[in-house]
Amino acid sequence: MDVFPKYQNKELKATKEAADELNQFRHDLWDVVEILESGYDCASSRRNGNVAEKCIRKGNDVYKAVVVDCGYYLLLIHFGKFSYKRR
Repeated sequence: MDVFPKYQNKELKATKEAADELNQFRHDLWDVVEILESGYDCASSRRNGNVAEKCIRKGNDVYKAVVVDCGYYLLLIHFGKFSYKRR
C-alpha cells in the first residue's frame, strides 16, 4: 500500500512547514497532485530548474504549490492561498 500520492511516477512528500500550511488550509497531498496536474505555471520569480511552482483558481481563491524534484521523489516546500481580484 502506498502512503504517499504519486505524480509523474514519483512519490510526493512534504516538509514539516509545508505540511503545516496544508493543514492550515485543510488540504492534503492529493490536492497538491491535482494542482500539479491541472494548474498553470505561476512563478513570480525565476527558480532553479528542479523547482516547479503551479497555481489553480477556485472561485476567488488561488492555491499555489511549490515542489522540488529531489530525484527519487518530489518534495512540497510551500503551499499557499491568496485571493484573486479581477482588474
